[in-house]
Amino acid sequence: MKRLGVAVLVLAVGCAPLDVERRTERGPVVRTYTQEKTLGERLPFADIRVQWPQLSVSFTTADICRTEHHEEYAEEVISTRYSQGAAAAVSFGGILTAVGGGLLLGRSLFSDSPDRSAIDREGHYGASSREVATGWGAALTILGVPALVTGLVMLSRSGEDRETRKADEMVALREVPCQAKPSDGVVELAGGSGPPPQPRLTSNGTLVLTADEVRDLSFTGLLLDGTPVILKEDEQARLETFRTCATLLAAPVDPEALAREAKSHPERLRMKRDLARACTTLPGAPVGPLLEAIDAAVGGGDAPASGTTPASTPG
Repeated sequence: MKRLGVAVLVLAVGCAPLDVERRTERGPVVRTYTQEKTLGERLPFADIRVQWPQLSVSFTTADICRTEHHEEYAEEVISTRYSQGAAAAVSFGGILTAVGGGLLLGRSLFSDSPDRSAIDREGHYGASSREVATGWGAALTILGVPALVTGLVMLSRSGEDRETRKADEMVALREVPCQAKPSDGVVELAGGSGPPPQPRLTSNGTLVLTADEVRDLSFTGLLLDGTPVILKEDEQARLETFRTCATLLAAPVDPEALAREAKSHPERLRMKRDLARACTTLPGAPVGPLLEAIDAAVGGGDAPASGTTPASTPG
């Protein structure tokens, strides 16, 4: 009987579930470091310089170097073990055990005389008060002790564990050209409408185009030996500005035509003025006379026409 009770207790305690919650808290940064890696694929790049009326495109081939910035920090993993039923089990088991144990310990206080108000078919009187108290005490104790022990064990197993470990996080990534070398080859002006221009050879890694040539060429990109050339955003903008100014500055400055345009299409003339101002970013571009004529036309277009009399204000 004792072995059976021990087995019941072991099973009850062993099967008692515990809930576990884990959370991670980031600690202070231990160190920072940088990792550099070459991707191993060389690509052509172009650098564009302008000295009006020439556009110089310098070609280089470069690797792509990846730079990773890392932070190494302490990380604390906190595991919290708890059981939602532990307190209830201790309370319930404690009450049953106390009542049952009290009945067993105090059974001598109950009468040992049989209950003569009840008799069974065999002629036996009913159980005495001591026997009833002993039975209830044993039953309540059998139920209460496992519940009490299980609750106490769950409470003892509850708690919090902290584990500190090292963690690493990449906080920044940058890929830039590196190990650049000048490159010669055949340059194709690709992507334009109409027949593609004739390929051209570089000289000392540079291709020179004049404003007259660019004005007559239609292309949107460059190929070096069949490989698309990578243009940075500012280089692409400089190329487009040169192309626009090559067309804009080719026409002779006609102040009278600009004045007529200021009256008939003022918005178009203002747009032309904005384009001319962009040409001032190109060294040597002869944009001064055009800007002066446009400003004069726009200013004159805002004034009343000659020979007209302003309407008189009613008195």
